[in-house]
Amino acid sequence: MRELLAKKASRANSYRVVALVLNDPANYAELVKIVANYESPYSEKAAWAVSHCFDEKGGYFENHLAEFVSILASEVYSDSVKRNIVRVLQFTHIPQKHQASVINSCFELIQKKDTAIAVKAFSLGIIENMVKIYPELKNELEACIEDLLPKASAGLKNRGKHILKRLKKA
Repeated sequence: MRELLAKKASRANSYRVVALVLNDPANYAELVKIVANYESPYSEKAAWAVSHCFDEKGGYFENHLAEFVSILASEVYSDSVKRNIVRVLQFTHIPQKHQASVINSCFELIQKKDTAIAVKAFSLGIIENMVKIYPELKNELEACIEDLLPKASAGLKNRGKHILKRLKKA
């Protein structure tokens, strides 16, 4: 698998990795290990494959949730790796034992100035989902979005405004 990840980035090659790990728990675990060991560019390509396995309704994301949660909390990993993780976490049930860490990581990612726009947008989505479980987060999320809006990109403003609208209805 590492040989596939070492090849020049291409859509065809990336989907070969996805096909290799999609329904194979051992290969998927190896892919997660490559993400966790963080060696660029292998980790970024592996994280992309993890995300696309999820899209294909395969892979074993939930089985490796602890590793992904610790990656989010770490300063070591690139936005590329984190983007693929938070992208999936928006659509995943996060067990209670991981919720506090995910919430903290997402708020930190949103508030850091140099975090990539997509990472911030996906993190907003995760916290919006967490507000359904922890309504006391609503005010903090609203304040965070309102602080973010003046300097945000068009896409992030759009996402933030839609979330604020939904929060006000709730």
